[in-house]
Amino acid sequence: MGQADKTQAQACLEDSVERFSSFFKEKLQHIASIPLEKSGELFQKILYNGLLDALSVSVASPKKGNRERLVSLIRCFSNWAQCDRVSLPHIIRLLQRVPDPEFSQLREYAFSLYDRWQSGETVSLDRDPSLEEVKERWPRTLPKPIEDVCLESFQHVHLFYSCRNSLMHEFREPGYGMEFGPTDEPSYHSMMEPDSWELVYPVGFFRKLCETTLARISEYYLKNRIDPYSRYTFGSSWITALNV
Repeated sequence: MGQADKTQAQACLEDSVERFSSFFKEKLQHIASIPLEKSGELFQKILYNGLLDALSVSVASPKKGNRERLVSLIRCFSNWAQCDRVSLPHIIRLLQRVPDPEFSQLREYAFSLYDRWQSGETVSLDRDPSLEEVKERWPRTLPKPIEDVCLESFQHVHLFYSCRNSLMHEFREPGYGMEFGPTDEPSYHSMMEPDSWELVYPVGFFRKLCETTLARISEYYLKNRIDPYSRYTFGSSWITALNV
């Protein structure tokens, strides 16, 4: 390939990435314009998740399922520093359900952290333990103490996928958490009834996740010379395999 051909190919790639990025930026603006009163926050979160799903298709292996695609997308492109941390209140809930003495070491450690949380305060996710801190205390003989629940299930990146499923398939968010004012950072708040710490992923967080992911994925396409449209199928047929 000559220099002129390389220059043309680069220009075509840049144009493709720009069109791709502009398309999703426009959709982000439309989502953000939905009024938040009534069910606006719910609708926005559902649409933000739909946008993340769409982005995940362009960078994931065709063999990956929905969970794998979204988890990979968040880990690689969202810049979410706490995505692999383990949710302490969810671990506490497990330990309350599973009295097995093999969890004694983890139980002692988890409650020593949990007892420092003061009712009425807002607790950020950086106070959750790391995966490594929990893993070294997790009994190897009980990798799945309840059904298909394993240690990785408690990581925020997987809890985010659980939240995504509730939003997309049940039209609701899991738990009883409430948003108090505009913020783009996830956190916990305490509740008296039920006596719990509720996890909240605010609507501002969903938008930031989408904006950051779109920006970084666009840079990835350019750096790696990938046409973002190459992973999508276009044509008149609604049956994908019938389109060339």
